[in-house]
Amino acid sequence: MTIARFRIKERPRSGFGRAVGGRRQIPKAAQASSPGGEGGRRRLAVNVLAGGALNVLKIAVQLVTLPLMAHFLGPTEFGLYALAMPTVSFFIILADGGLAVSLARESRSETLVWSTAFWLVLLVGVALAGVLTAWGFVLAALTGEPRVRPLMALLSLTLMMFAAAALPTANLTRQRRMAVLAAADLVSALVGAVVGVWLAASGFGAMSLAAQFVSAGVIYAGALNAIAFVRPTFQFRISAVVGHLSLGSALLSVKLADLFGRMFENVLYGRAFGAGGLGAYAFANQAPRFICEAAGSPVWSALYAHAISEDAHHVKKALVNLERLLASIVFPVAALLSATSPEILGAILGPKWTQASTLLDILLPFYALTSVANLSGAILMSRNRGWLLLRISLLLSIGRVVVVALGPWLGAVAVVWGVGAVMAVVSFLKMRAPGRRTVSSFVRSLGPPAVGSAIAGVVCHALAHVRGDDANLVWIACCWALAGAVYVLALAAMQPQTVRDDLEALRGLARGVRNRGFPQAGGAVPETQTVKDG
Repeated sequence: MTIARFRIKERPRSGFGRAVGGRRQIPKAAQASSPGGEGGRRRLAVNVLAGGALNVLKIAVQLVTLPLMAHFLGPTEFGLYALAMPTVSFFIILADGGLAVSLARESRSETLVWSTAFWLVLLVGVALAGVLTAWGFVLAALTGEPRVRPLMALLSLTLMMFAAAALPTANLTRQRRMAVLAAADLVSALVGAVVGVWLAASGFGAMSLAAQFVSAGVIYAGALNAIAFVRPTFQFRISAVVGHLSLGSALLSVKLADLFGRMFENVLYGRAFGAGGLGAYAFANQAPRFICEAAGSPVWSALYAHAISEDAHHVKKALVNLERLLASIVFPVAALLSATSPEILGAILGPKWTQASTLLDILLPFYALTSVANLSGAILMSRNRGWLLLRISLLLSIGRVVVVALGPWLGAVAVVWGVGAVMAVVSFLKMRAPGRRTVSSFVRSLGPPAVGSAIAGVVCHALAHVRGDDANLVWIACCWALAGAVYVLALAAMQPQTVRDDLEALRGLARGVRNRGFPQAGGAVPETQTVKDG
């Protein structure tokens, strides 16, 4: 492994300012050539902030589109689509074999590696599309629903789109242009939403949902290839990508372990507590997972792109500060939602979801902690330690299944607390995995956001119950605003210097982007830095 290293003296700083670089003056030559210079920190900050903002817009598009599609289609068409999606989701996991993540560590001068990966991913995508189309005939016979055949055939095109996007994604990740990936994702979501709603309003039924998914994939793959197409040569040697297939297989195994673990978990929970109990439990898991992954995914991607080209010293600082930054966002969100979940679910979904609110209150903080711990996975993947990440993921899946299996004896609430305890233990192990870190280091970085969130949650809970049964969504929004102000004040009181450094760094970043534009790809990962598979 050959990585250029630079030692630059700097005055100690705290908070996000260290990740961005603050006001530290570095010679322009060093900024251009040093992976750990001002340019690298600025790119990391831009990727985190721009990726997060664009992801929020994408979620807003999805939240607007879903009720419109539900209005035009109805539950029958959604049910037909639901028959096809589990198989499609499974095949999507297999589509690129994890190469989009692993290849980002490879120099573009290695044409044999990139060309072999290109042809391999293309062949796999076409083969999986054919298998998925054929499975549509089998599924139609098993379910007695012939309309699932054309639905599966259309959705199979998505697999080829995911395969086509794999190498451009790796190329952009290698250049640390994660904001481009986020922008392409947002544009594809917008186009897909327009196509889906238009076809649904025109009476195309479940096919409009499939067309929405496929059109988004076409736009995403097309945009990435237009920006960062990897031109292959007529070379193919499977031995050239063995190291990448190993890391990709580890990442693939992590996703499959999570998928199958949740399948077993849901079966056991449904047998113990019935269909209604399973519905409440599934909602209590899906809602916080969606929220926390939406916040954490852009940060994970930006940190991975940063880690594959920076030295260990700068990566460690970035990890600690991004953990604190993400915790400062997801911890208070989890606390405020947990404090008001009965009122929110009662107003939106009705009194039938009371049980789900109890489970949701318990799981929200644990999912927030898990999203922070998942950042360590980016470091493990960048160091070719994907199999260690798999072992940790298996521990989580097995632990959750064991706890749920005890459901008939423990009861629903005790099971959820047990699942949360497993998540907390595995989160601690995952955060320790990249390197030795003491408990006191976690307390220093995550303690203030956790304490401030707890204070804000108590305040929000008290305010929400001032009006009793008359509380509505407008009042809940006011409670969130007041409790959010309490959180900010509490955080500023516990970490005044860190908060000042964060604001200073953000102002510096805004000035830099306004004056010089977004960091360009050039110099992001010099071709002289070849990061080989370990």
